[in-house]
Amino acid sequence: MTVMGASDPWAGAAGSPPTPLEPPSVADQPFLDAMARLAGGVVVLTTRDVVGRDCGVTVTACSAVSLDPPLVLVSVRRSGFVHDALSVSEGWALTMLAADQGDLARYASRHRAPGDRDDFSRWPHRRGSRTGALIFADGVAAVECVPYDSLDAGDHTIVVGRVVAAAAEPASQPPLVYVDRGYTTVPRSSG
Repeated sequence: MTVMGASDPWAGAAGSPPTPLEPPSVADQPFLDAMARLAGGVVVLTTRDVVGRDCGVTVTACSAVSLDPPLVLVSVRRSGFVHDALSVSEGWALTMLAADQGDLARYASRHRAPGDRDDFSRWPHRRGSRTGALIFADGVAAVECVPYDSLDAGDHTIVVGRVVAAAAEPASQPPLVYVDRGYTTVPRSSG
């Protein structure tokens, strides 16, 4: 840890604002290894592409942002299969997956080439009442969103959605969690 003062490269001369230096770069692999230690709930984002076909992607960078108005964010890779569809979508859904839905998570996270299509017919689902996007049965919760804002963030776009419908399912399964580059669950607390 650096102590603020003359030896601090971020500190300016007395009476002047700090002069920021270019932040140090971190190598890709150590960054990936560090972030792999951060556990995240597993969510499948679904929407429709410009011709009305269903498409989806697994995300673990998903978070509530605000209660008033109700907002959530997801981080979507710019070069990913769903990014372009999401950028023109009028709405999408997020299904928070249950512990036994790892096969769905793996399917929605697979690599796709331009022109590939998703086929979610093997997983029970319904259409969201507000967006028409797929919501998968047996997930632990789901929300439907309409576009609110977006922010370019390196090789990803942070997409913020205004929640227009939400439901938490009865707790028959714990949530699916992604950590250390694999799917797992967390034990339920008894209290």
